[in-house]
Amino acid sequence: MNDTTQLQIMLSNLASQSPVLLVCLVACFVILARWKQGSRGLVWALLGFGLALVLSIVVPIAQTSLQRWAIESGGSMASRASIMTGASLVWAAMRAISYICLLVAIFAGRPAIQNTSI
Repeated sequence: MNDTTQLQIMLSNLASQSPVLLVCLVACFVILARWKQGSRGLVWALLGFGLALVLSIVVPIAQTSLQRWAIESGGSMASRASIMTGASLVWAAMRAISYICLLVAIFAGRPAIQNTSI
């Protein structure tokens, strides 16, 4: 795999992440614009969207680099597949963490509901 092909693959992978990238950028700007409101949920929302933003850039670059490394290392197809599977599990876990942060943001700072029924 030459450098031009690798760059094309990486740009294609980054382009496929553009909707997520755009939403996360806008969300981070909105959160920062409302920062003075002081809600505890804003911190968690910024963490969640910030992590998703970073992942939408890092994951395509890392995947392209891993693919190139796996091909150049000359390992068996099974070993290359296990490396890619391991990387995919790491990315999925990081995405799950970003979703957990967003879930915490929804409930952070909300008052507890009082049960007034007898």
